[in-house]
Amino acid sequence: MQEKLKFELIELDKKRLEIRNNYKNALINSVNNRKLYVKDYILFPKTLVSEDNYQLRYGVSWHRNGFVIKVGSNIIVVDPGVDFVLRLTESGFNLTDITHIVITHAHLDHASAANTLMDFMIRAKASVQIIAPISVYETKVISDFHSGIKAEFPINHRAITIDETSEIKLSDGYIMTFVSLIHSVPCYGFKITGNNKIYTHLSDTSYSTKILTKNNQEIIIKDIKDYVEEGVTIDNHAYIKEFVTGSDMLIANVDSFMYTKNSKTHLPLLDLIEIIKNNDVQNVILSHVNPDAELDNEKWGEKLAEYIFQVYKIKTYFIEKSGKEIEL
Repeated sequence: MQEKLKFELIELDKKRLEIRNNYKNALINSVNNRKLYVKDYILFPKTLVSEDNYQLRYGVSWHRNGFVIKVGSNIIVVDPGVDFVLRLTESGFNLTDITHIVITHAHLDHASAANTLMDFMIRAKASVQIIAPISVYETKVISDFHSGIKAEFPINHRAITIDETSEIKLSDGYIMTFVSLIHSVPCYGFKITGNNKIYTHLSDTSYSTKILTKNNQEIIIKDIKDYVEEGVTIDNHAYIKEFVTGSDMLIANVDSFMYTKNSKTHLPLLDLIEIIKNNDVQNVILSHVNPDAELDNEKWGEKLAEYIFQVYKIKTYFIEKSGKEIEL
């Protein structure tokens, strides 16, 4: 009996290794036979959390975080948060098509799947560039191995450190530049310019520093204890508005509608409206919207988008739980 079981285990082990090698070869072959996608797009993967899963819902905002933007032959992952790899594969995306990974800052909801994603790239022998501020590498959000700083064997990617002066030349004539944002850690937005188009992304940031409420009370944003329903900007970080001027598509992380205590590090929709006001922005995508409100009210994102359209008649997209692909 013992010898029979031993033989079965050996055969199962051999079979397992054979299957594993087949999967490995399929992964490597997918890199060597990448499809050429003609159209440019932005892809937001589907959301997997359910309405009644309180353990995942409470205080956690990564269910809608991260996206893919494809321009020319550049397929760029932006801010791969906690469950991003699973969400992306469940959305039917081929991970080995990725050419760049951009991490705007070192918070887990923007970067914690980066090591997992890079592991796929390394195993597939794929060539990919990691683009991130130095704090992402210093804090080991990306490990030294996965960034290539201390690789155990030769790998085909390289890590690039960015600041507000950086300019990265992508393929097909596209250029990526960056802007320093106002957050609790070093954080950057970016602009992709090429083919007579401008695509910008504002990651987590504040904008207003002081507002005037409808009852003429001046409030410094960092002093807000709860929320302020309405306000007119008195002082702000005007260079952020200047950075997104003329965008064909602006992807903006939005935390709430009103000014709240989080507005010192995250955009309320009221601030985003001030940013796009008279700024020649053609289209807007609301990203990283807090999921609690939308899981309670599936019309939440739709209503935010509709409000911008009512104010400025700018086409505004919101992201459903099933995800969204937007052609550029």
